[in-house]
Parts: sequence; C-alpha cells; structure tokens
Amino acid sequence: MKIAFIGVGGIAGNYRSSLKKLQHPIAAVCDINADRAAAIAAEENATAYTDHHKMLQKENPDVVFTCIPPGAHTTQVADAAKSGAAVFVAKPVAQDLATAQTTCDAIENTGVINQVGYMARYSDITDKAKRLVGDRMLTMGIGRFLARMGANHPWWGKFEVSRGQMVEQTTHVFDLIRYFLGDVESVHAFGIKDVSEDIADFEECTVCNLKFKSGAVGSITSTCVARAHENFATELLGDDIYLKLTHDLSLRGQIDGEGIDYTGEEAGYFRQVEQFIKAVQSNDQGFVRSSYTDAFKTLAVTLAANKSLETGQIEPVLEKHSD
Repeated sequence: MKIAFIGVGGIAGNYRSSLKKLQHPIAAVCDINADRAAAIAAEENATAYTDHHKMLQKENPDVVFTCIPPGAHTTQVADAAKSGAAVFVAKPVAQDLATAQTTCDAIENTGVINQVGYMARYSDITDKAKRLVGDRMLTMGIGRFLARMGANHPWWGKFEVSRGQMVEQTTHVFDLIRYFLGDVESVHAFGIKDVSEDIADFEECTVCNLKFKSGAVGSITSTCVARAHENFATELLGDDIYLKLTHDLSLRGQIDGEGIDYTGEEAGYFRQVEQFIKAVQSNDQGFVRSSYTDAFKTLAVTLAANKSLETGQIEPVLEKHSD
C-alpha cells in the first residue's frame, strides 16, 4: 500500500503516528512549505513535493491523506480520487459547498474508498452510546466546544481561511449530534465579536439552535476565548433517556431510571485510521463511519449557521450546492 500526504502540518502528525503504529510507511509527502515537506519526508524516509499534481503523477499512490486548512481546499481531494487513490480528509472538508460538491462528484464517479477525520464517531463512548440508544427515538441533542485558542496561530483566527469556530472546530460536535439524531433541516445562530483583542476576527462566542428532519431539536454552544473543564461534550435526550458524552472517554447518564457510568479507553483518533486502512485493504466502504458525502452534510450545517449569524434569520440547510 503506497501512502502519500497532501499537507503535513498540524493534525497530519496524529495520522502519521497511527500509520506508524499500524506499520504502514509513508512514501511521499506534499506541502506548500518546502522546508516542512523536506523535514517530514526525511523523518518518514519519503519523497518530498510542493505540488500535489506532480506527486500524484509521479508516485501514483494507493492512499492519500489530505490535511490542509479549510481555505486551502481547491481540487486536491478530487484530484487524488480521480487518480484512483483512496482518500482520507481532515475536517472540515472545504470552506464552501461548491468545492465540496465537486469533490463529492469525483468520489462518486470513481468509487474510491473515502473517509473524513471525525474521530469522535470511532470512540469507545460513541460505540457504547449507540448500543444503549438502540432503536429509541432521540428528541434533543445538546453540544459544546469551549476553549481558549492561542493568539498567534497562523490561520485559525482568520475567517477568510478557517470560516470561524463552528465550521473549523465545533464541526466535531455538529457532526456527532448528526450521527445520533440525523439530518438537520434548519438552524438559527447568534454570536458576539470582539470579546478578546487578538484571538479571532469572527464571533468568538456563538449559540446555534437546530431543527432536525425527524422533528428533534438541538443546541450547540461554542467559544474560543474561555477554557472549561468539560470543553467538548455532547448530551443526548429522549423519553426517559439521558446520556452525556464527555470527550474523549466518559459516558454518564440514565436509561429507564438505570444509571450509566462508563469510561472508554480508545478516543477514536487511532481507530479512525485503523478502520480506514481496513476499508482500503478489503475495498469495503462499510468500515467507514464518516464518508465524504456525510461530511458534506455537516459542512452544510455549519455554513448555514454562519449565514444565520449574518442574517439573524432561521436558515435552511442545503443538501446540495446549487449554481
């Protein structure tokens, strides 16, 4: 299996560590930062590139991991899919639906194995919660992502590149609540800017209400200016059911009056890569819990939330990009 990377900063290190644990070497890496590409290539005994087109043409990889900021997404993933490579994409998959739709089309046309890095879907507590919920109807989802980001990040605090916290970071919460409650019909978001002088040029505190197609409701809270003990948490509710997933490893709650107290061991970071490799080896998309098409839906929800911040109105969630 010949593995290549497009983008080797940030989260790429996590994926590289998982591949090393699985004993799958990396053959080539590409990054627009030539020094970084060379340094990582030396660590991996791989070939370095600064142009992904050249890498795909010369290396003809079986698998491509794409780990780039939202604003850097153009045709990288679509190009990899068209070359016949299985694709693993760090979230979010793009910063606009047009780019994501083009990639969806390329993946659908080629039929390559595809996965997006929503690690929370692969955690022990998510598995346990899925089993506990079973076929019960969930009617409410509550989520939070509360953190204080560094002031000197090269791109995270710039809306032009990241599209804000809901799109780039809280996307994990939006995605996991979608995993349990299904597709979102509409959203209504509120936010406030200029809470901190130097962290971000977008709303640093937001709340977003969601209406699901099932009739369920939800609410997701985000901030990038204040730390919290339980910074990433998801709550699921229904008739005599309450579960709280505190990521990465704690699941507490009750079902029919019976208490739930469970601590997991695997947070999902390693397992998501392991499952992807299994999918590639067996040519079975069934191992994947977070396909590109499904990640497109999560992106659509967060972009609709951003639009609601602008308009102050309830915004529909688009299922497909329309010209």
